[in-house]
Amino acid sequence: MRIATVVAVIALGGIVVAQTPVPSAGISVSASGKVDARADLAIVFLTTRSSAALAADALEQNAKKVREVRAKLVSMGYREDQVHFSGNRFSPAGQGVYYPGRERPTGFDVYNNLTLYLDGPDLKDIDALNAKVGALLDELSKIGAGPVTSPVVSSTWNASVVAFTVKDPAPYEKQAYQAAMDKAQPIAEDIARRMKGKITGIESVTLTSLVRPAYAIATPLTEIPYDYLSASLEDVPVRVNITVRYSYK
Repeated sequence: MRIATVVAVIALGGIVVAQTPVPSAGISVSASGKVDARADLAIVFLTTRSSAALAADALEQNAKKVREVRAKLVSMGYREDQVHFSGNRFSPAGQGVYYPGRERPTGFDVYNNLTLYLDGPDLKDIDALNAKVGALLDELSKIGAGPVTSPVVSSTWNASVVAFTVKDPAPYEKQAYQAAMDKAQPIAEDIARRMKGKITGIESVTLTSLVRPAYAIATPLTEIPYDYLSASLEDVPVRVNITVRYSYK
């Protein structure tokens, strides 16, 4: 039932009657949809790190490691567009963080995160892919490159070295959206029936993609342009949330 509120106001010897607007009756339902996509891109997360008492020395050492890693990747047949270095970053020695009142770390670390992208034929056979990644780790570890150690990598999607994703998630997001809409409709109809009414249309839909969480500090995850990540080649979960407002009478 729609209720209108009438407010009487006495002004200048007369009576002004104002009617407040009343929102239309509606039912809001939230639902989620999920589609598992097969990955068409693998991302290998590596890093180079050097430590020294002086920042300049650590930088020089790490820059040398990066040059050697680049040369090794070229010799192994990797293309330039498959390789991305984040750039040298400085941190207190031991990967520590200084808090006032505590002992200040001595020395400096310089690190450079490396992401290596594998696609096409590399993803046809998971055993062949694992063998390729293993050979890559063995060769690069000899010249100072190893897996990233940031804990967010392993805790977020259970893969400390390799993650799988899809280059274009839009078709999967559409499927997940449709699945969410299919879930929301019968829920709204049931609510309307219990209220002795029926659904007459859709007033609005709010859509939110459920992507990897954002972090306040830089991590290897913040340096890649892909949102949906998985430890599985076969199942990359693409999820969306929707809130649908239905009109009813």
